Amino acid sequence: MANWLFNVRLTAAVCLLSVVFLPGCGDIIGTLGSIIVSPPKITIGINQSQFFTALGRNSGGFLIATTPNWSVQGPIGTINSLTGLFIAGTLEAGSVTATGSVVATDGSLTGSSAITITRRGWLQGNVIDTNASLVIGVRVYLAESPTLGDETDAKGNYLIADIPAGTYEAVIDPHQITQGATEEVTIGEGLTTTQNFELSTPSTTSTTSTMPGL
Repeated sequence: MANWLFNVRLTAAVCLLSVVFLPGCGDIIGTLGSIIVSPPKITIGINQSQFFTALGRNSGGFLIATTPNWSVQGPIGTINSLTGLFIAGTLEAGSVTATGSVVATDGSLTGSSAITITRRGWLQGNVIDTNASLVIGVRVYLAESPTLGDETDAKGNYLIADIPAGTYEAVIDPHQITQGATEEVTIGEGLTTTQNFELSTPSTTSTTSTMPGL
């Protein structure tokens, strides 16, 4: 008798919960309120590719699934409407950049990412010394355009952007703990070139002074 009464009360409680709470809760969880596209802003070289992803948020700000239709606005390239794979286009003669957007649409809602396609290229790389230690805080720049440069970060990496296509001398000036270096690099239109550096570490000799009479 006691078990039967407990089961009746439990069943009633579950039914009450489903009637009072679950429908409203389900509406909140399942209703798409906005679409977030990632990456939200990007500069990409001509003819290069980039995957875009989309996440939905409900009215409460929680992430929910969305399967958007992808499209492109502006003369920047094409995108697969199902997968979000974007292929940057080419540019008219004399044009260096073009701008537009990638758009994700689900029902009446949209989200977008700002896109710039460019003829300019990038130079990236890593700097270490002969002991395989990261070299931090040294500046890598182009001898022909010294304003185009970057300092190595905490991982010894550098990235120089907005470089016109051509051949350059990538330079690291002599540093107080390292020696300088120069490498010839070729930058293609819209491409990223990698050039790593290994700097010679000057040997350090210590001198022991001996006082007279000792």
